[in-house]
Amino acid sequence: MLVVSLSRIVLLLVVLILITFLTDNGNCNHDDHSRTYTHHYYPPQFRASHSPSYDYIYIPGDIILGGFFPIHQPPSNEFGSNQCTAIKRERGIQRLEAMLFALDVINNRSSYLMSSILNKYQIRFGALIYDSCDYESYAVERALNMLLPSLDHCMPLIERNSSAFVAGVIGSASSIVSMAIADILRLAEIPQISYASTSTDLSQKPRFQYFSRVVPPDTYQAEAVVSIIQFLNWTYVAVVKESGSYGERLTDDFKSKLKNKTICIAGELSVNNKDLNSYIRVIKELYEDEKYRSVVGVIVFAQEDSVRQILNQTSTRNELYGRWVFLGTDGWGKKRYPVENFGIGAINAITIAPKLYLIPEFDDYFTKLIPSENTRNPWFHEYWEETYKCKFSDTPKTIFNRNFTRLCTDNDHINMNSSTIYVQEGYVHYVVDSVFTLVIAIRKLIEEKCSPSLHYKPLCEEFFPFDGTQLLTLLRNTTFRNELSKRIIKFTADGDGIGTYDIFQYQMIDSSDRYDYLTIGEFTDSDQSNERVRINVQSLKWVQYDHTISQWTDTSTTPRSFCSKACKPGEIRTNIDSQQCCWTCRACDLFYITMNESICIPCLPKEIPNEDFTECITIPEEYLSPHDIIAWPAIILSCIGLLMAVYTIVIFIRFAQTPVIKASSRELSFFLLFGICCCHLCTWPLILKPHALTCLFIRLGVGLSLTICLAALLTKTNRLARIFNNSQRLTQPSCLSPRSQLGICGGIVSIQLIGVLLWIIISRPHTRIKSDIKHNQKTSILLCQTNNEYIACSLIYNMILGISCTLYAIKTRHIPENFNEAKHIGFAMYSVCIIWLAFVAIFFGLRSSENWFRIQLVTLAISLSLSATVILLCLFAPKLYIVLFNPSKNVHVKFKTTLSTPQTSIERPSTSNNQEELSTTAANNRRRRHTSSDYTTDVTLFNSKSDSWALNLNDETTQTGSTSGISSFFNDACTDAERQQQRQYTSTQDNETTDLLTTSKQRTNSNHLPHSPLKPTSSNLVSAAENPWKKLSNVRYKLDGHDVNQRNSTHYHHVHAQHITFV
Repeated sequence: MLVVSLSRIVLLLVVLILITFLTDNGNCNHDDHSRTYTHHYYPPQFRASHSPSYDYIYIPGDIILGGFFPIHQPPSNEFGSNQCTAIKRERGIQRLEAMLFALDVINNRSSYLMSSILNKYQIRFGALIYDSCDYESYAVERALNMLLPSLDHCMPLIERNSSAFVAGVIGSASSIVSMAIADILRLAEIPQISYASTSTDLSQKPRFQYFSRVVPPDTYQAEAVVSIIQFLNWTYVAVVKESGSYGERLTDDFKSKLKNKTICIAGELSVNNKDLNSYIRVIKELYEDEKYRSVVGVIVFAQEDSVRQILNQTSTRNELYGRWVFLGTDGWGKKRYPVENFGIGAINAITIAPKLYLIPEFDDYFTKLIPSENTRNPWFHEYWEETYKCKFSDTPKTIFNRNFTRLCTDNDHINMNSSTIYVQEGYVHYVVDSVFTLVIAIRKLIEEKCSPSLHYKPLCEEFFPFDGTQLLTLLRNTTFRNELSKRIIKFTADGDGIGTYDIFQYQMIDSSDRYDYLTIGEFTDSDQSNERVRINVQSLKWVQYDHTISQWTDTSTTPRSFCSKACKPGEIRTNIDSQQCCWTCRACDLFYITMNESICIPCLPKEIPNEDFTECITIPEEYLSPHDIIAWPAIILSCIGLLMAVYTIVIFIRFAQTPVIKASSRELSFFLLFGICCCHLCTWPLILKPHALTCLFIRLGVGLSLTICLAALLTKTNRLARIFNNSQRLTQPSCLSPRSQLGICGGIVSIQLIGVLLWIIISRPHTRIKSDIKHNQKTSILLCQTNNEYIACSLIYNMILGISCTLYAIKTRHIPENFNEAKHIGFAMYSVCIIWLAFVAIFFGLRSSENWFRIQLVTLAISLSLSATVILLCLFAPKLYIVLFNPSKNVHVKFKTTLSTPQTSIERPSTSNNQEELSTTAANNRRRRHTSSDYTTDVTLFNSKSDSWALNLNDETTQTGSTSGISSFFNDACTDAERQQQRQYTSTQDNETTDLLTTSKQRTNSNHLPHSPLKPTSSNLVSAAENPWKKLSNVRYKLDGHDVNQRNSTHYHHVHAQHITFV
């Protein structure tokens, strides 16, 4: 930029020196008395000695409008000459013809607008048009031809006023040429209006005080480019700029618009349209430099000549196909010249240009132009040769037409192929708008200076000297609607145009080798909805080049251009360099959210981040509910067990008077069944949503229900143990009645009940929220408030009861086979112990699981139900089987205590003394039986093992009535061998044992033993030293009455059956 500014200053100084020289030392010949003037030809043809000759268009008129158009490309070192190079068919010839077309409309008053504003004036507008070659030095040199007549002070005023003059200048296209021309025209106060110069430098006043434009400045372009980049979600782009005012200034505007935007520039690369090697160097650096490795979007701030050279480099290398997506400005726009023959390098490119307003009348005008008739345009023959690849016989041979062998004709446009189809250039309407604006401003100036009555004269004398400053003011205040372009023209205070940009994409048409621009949206600065960019996504078309098959394929994915991928939710950026677009991602700490792209903040204890880690949300409460699948097994088991328990209760009530029910200790059985039902019911408060009421039921039910069951079992096993461990004692065990048993159970349960009530009083039941972290997941669990100490005491108490029941069951496992209810209790307690051991392992072993609280509650519910079910099946199933399926055994005789033994002989002396002794003893026994009331247990000893499962203990309260006969006490029991003998003896008898004892008398010989006192035979009794668990102690037996009263002293009486009563 510094070099460009210095060159402009030097050029301006040269021009000023030249103007001063011409002013002071012009061709003015005079003497002291009179002045003579030489004749000046118009227009003047000023040319530096080192500059090439040039053509121009001069159309005479009352008022001359100047014009500058880039008819040719600038000089290039490639051709080794300072001559302008190839002709520009669109940007040059079409725009030039647009100015000529506008002058024809004005002078012919062929439009309603021009006819209405000029109908009373006989003014003809002329033109002086030069080829700027898009080169500022040549443009300044040719602008002097417009400046010098206005500065020729040697010309008399009357002659100067009557000669043609340049009232305003249309042009130029590129901003750098417009700046150079503006510096010259400002000296003569000639207004300038551009149709394509968009540099923001031209908005600087007062340097470019007389410059105006009908196009919007690059500020809008820069905003449009940034908006498109944001729409495409690009964050990392490269910039290729053209050296000079257009590229440099547009790049500066672009970078200023990137402030506070998440868009970074990977690098800036400059190209020079005078140095072809610069394009090769830029493309090589873009492809090979590591910092451009992830760049896809390339922003091109260059005019069409530079764009064409860039596309030339990318289209000739197969590996570059589809490598970048170019984003061009109005220097590229919708022009065909940049993409001609190099369209494959521009596929997917997006460009912008001021909104296109087509003029159908110009299309009709331009397509009718033929070389033989269009003689006012000296460059039209060259255009015709380049367009139709032919040569005129009278045109000189150049490097551009030397390969054309076909002669050109006026009918070439009729036989044109698809490659030469005419399309109206995008800035044609801006040229027409510029000419119309300048003419309307001149008409306003005439109205202000000339009297309306002088409309028949071309110009009035008051119009001179021409006031460019006043014309500039009128021009910038002009607002009108061009009926040809259908566009409203108006200016800002700085003379800038207000416009809208069209957005185009260069696309492949129908997967063929034909490419074209397609309008995909627009950008406007006056949109009140703040949607400045509107792009039709359906119109966007993306293709990618598959190098394996060398073919373009469609894709629905928008190309991304970024340095670093976006961080995942919950991560923040750590920049790796000074740019904000390149970073590494770092995850925030646990339970933190991202406040922005670089800061994490923690959530409150009862909050967790949302899915996007953008805000903290309250942790939803988790609790066990019947809807959870994990709770279904507990519910099913509870329902089945509860139905079984209720069914058992109904059966026991229905058959309450049958022997098997009566013999099963009904009171304890109902107590036990009540505990079983409570165990099953405890499942429901455990799986329902925690509430103060459910928490209360859990405290009461979980501990008490199991305690009720264990208390009943402990009472049963304790009674059996006391009965069969009563060896060497003549007194019967206490507390064997049903009322006593219930009292014992109540006492055991009351201890647990008191503890639970105290727990409830000390710590009222309520719920609490427990925050738990498992596997980096925070959960808020709704639980009942419990104290570990109280829970431990409750479980320890039940554990003591369970262990006691188990020990009693083990202790009574060797009682006679017929008393096998102890075995069933033992099996039940073994199962219960296994269940609760498994419960402890599961309860504490799965603490690390995510659903640990659900598992704990379900495990507790299942353990309670399983314990109750096992007890129900082991203790009540046999009884139900007899009641429902084997009623033949549900008879009274089956539940009497009968013990069959071998014949036992008792010697009876016949002496009177012994008889008296026996009489005394019998009297004492009768007296004892009349005065005492004993609780007896009738035990039935079954003859076969098939009956051994039907163990029944029938606790009955019996009054010992007066019995006849002699009773004796046996402190010893039968040994195993004797019991086996009894089984062998009784096997020959009838299977059903009656409650009446049968007595067989066996008479002996006269050689019997001598009379002796009454005593049992040693061979039939067991000594007291034997194992007490294998004998029946405290046995009271009686002999049949007729045997006792037998008075025959000479015979021995033998007992062949005994009625055993346990105390």
